[in-house]
Amino acid sequence: MSSITPGDLTTRARIRNAAIALIGEHGFERTSIRMIAAAAGVSAGLVVHHFGDKDGLRKACNEHVIGMFTIDDDRTGGLSPTIESIQTALGDLDAYGPALRYLAQMLAGDESGAADRLFDGILQNSLAVLQQQERDGIIRQQSDARASALLLTIIGLAPVVLARHFARSLGAEELTPEVVARITIPLMELLTHGIYTDDSLLKAAMSAMPDSPTPDQED
Repeated sequence: MSSITPGDLTTRARIRNAAIALIGEHGFERTSIRMIAAAAGVSAGLVVHHFGDKDGLRKACNEHVIGMFTIDDDRTGGLSPTIESIQTALGDLDAYGPALRYLAQMLAGDESGAADRLFDGILQNSLAVLQQQERDGIIRQQSDARASALLLTIIGLAPVVLARHFARSLGAEELTPEVVARITIPLMELLTHGIYTDDSLLKAAMSAMPDSPTPDQED
């Protein structure tokens, strides 16, 4: 996993990084090639020279950001983006802030197909982890493992996509590692102990859905 750092970058990389930062802040539609060129310290013509057009630049940004959160994972048999890598980045916003904001824009509104591939990769990894944890006896058997993995994926991505709301709801001006840390224990309490004192609501939900197993059948 690599961060976006100024360093000794090529012109192409400098333009790409400027685009990631600006698109993450303003969105794709509201970010112009001229804005990106100015931020990178180059001409608009040079941006076009390297990437062809704005869509070409977005493709390069998508690939770079996805690559930042992709690891070689034996659980899925190859390279895959993971919730773990995103959570690690949330702990170092100085290095990963621009990429995380870009990631939020991708997941919230990118219809280029890259966002779908990213989400599907994260979901598949979450499912593999969940199934392995079931086999190891770490978690209870799930009635619908894929749906459970989907919910866990959404929970894991929520601080990225809803960063502003997470921050302001906890009295901060922006998402910080401290804000992320504050939700860690409550989340683990929910996952470990649940919030209801008995299974009456679970039984009611299952009785309303004829194809669902009852709690006794799950045991």
